[in-house]
This record gives sequence, structure tokens and C-alpha cells, in this order.
Amino acid sequence: MKNKERLTEFNRGNILSAAKRLFSEKGIAQTTVDDIAKEAGYSKSTLYVYFSGKEEIVNAVILEHFILLKQAVAGALQENNGFPGGYYAICNALAAFRDAYPLYFDIILGELAIPKDEAETILVQIYNTGEEINTLIEGYIAAHIRQGNIRIGIPALQAVFILWAGIGGVITLAAKKEPYIQKAMGLTKEQFMQDGFDFLLKTITGRETL
Repeated sequence: MKNKERLTEFNRGNILSAAKRLFSEKGIAQTTVDDIAKEAGYSKSTLYVYFSGKEEIVNAVILEHFILLKQAVAGALQENNGFPGGYYAICNALAAFRDAYPLYFDIILGELAIPKDEAETILVQIYNTGEEINTLIEGYIAAHIRQGNIRIGIPALQAVFILWAGIGGVITLAAKKEPYIQKAMGLTKEQFMQDGFDFLLKTITGRETL
């Protein structure tokens, strides 16, 4: 890597680190380009050398977290080839990701822009990384369907999205309603999630045990 490329990477990294700190403290909507430049120790004009604006910075941060999520899912499936071991490993990986990055977990599960053309480089990378995550889980489900380990009655990709909705919903609800769950149900967040994961598994497979 040339010195100029190293400098560019270094400065972009500083700007993204500053942005992530501010997004966590203030929220994305409340953070301005001026805030990011000041936090990073750069002038606003210098920041624009490396990013076209706040939207590109936000998308670059989202891409970082998509890549982290992909690594977490890949690691979970690599360590657990059986079923439902892999299923629970995915659930636990997503729960751990939400604990570590609650803001970005919610963004990833929310509505994301679909790139209109290849020129929207970061959006394309985000989209492709999301597709790679889906492909990992779809391949895992499809393999176990072929092996006769599970019978879900719907296409594997459709099952992936149902899993995203179900697992993500359980994790998000457990986190946001933790005091109520403890008071009304006498359950910890972890117990509630485990019961939710068990219930979703039975629902999607139509079987009590696997």
C-alpha cells in the first residue's frame, strides 16, 4: 500500500471512528457534519476530501456493521453444522450483536435503500453484504432440507426472512421491554429470548423436536 493510500485510509478511519462515537452519544439524526469534523479533529473542508457528506459517512458505518454481522453469522454456522445447533448459534450471535451494537442492529433490520445503479458504491456493498448473509443462512437451511433434517414447507429464502423477522423481533422486544418482562412474567431477558427462539423453531418447522 502506498503512503497516500495509507494516509487516506488513516484519515477515513479517524472520521468514521468520530462519527460512530457521536452516533452512539447523540443519535444519527442529531449529528451534523460539523460535529463529526470537530470530533475527528479536522476542518469541515478536509472531511469533504474523504466523504461526500453525512450520508456517505452513515452508509460507511452501516457497511462496517453489516460486515461484522456477516462474520458473526458465518462463525456461528461454521462451528455448528447440525440442526438445530446452527439455528441456536445464529440466534445467540444476533443477540450478542444487538447487545454490542443496538443502534446498528435496529438499522440492519429496518428499511435500507436499494441501490439504483453500480455508481452508488457503498449502497451496492451494503446490499451485497446483506445478500451474502442471507445466502449463508439460506444455504444452511436448504442443506438440512435436502438431508431430511427439517421440513418447512416453504422456500429456504422465505424461511430466512421469517427467521430474520422472528429472531430479530424477539431480541428487540426482550431488550426494549426487559423491565416489563421481569415484572409481568418473572423472566430474565435471556429466558424470554430462549423461550422465543424455541417457539419460533417449533413454528417454522412444524415439529416439537428435531
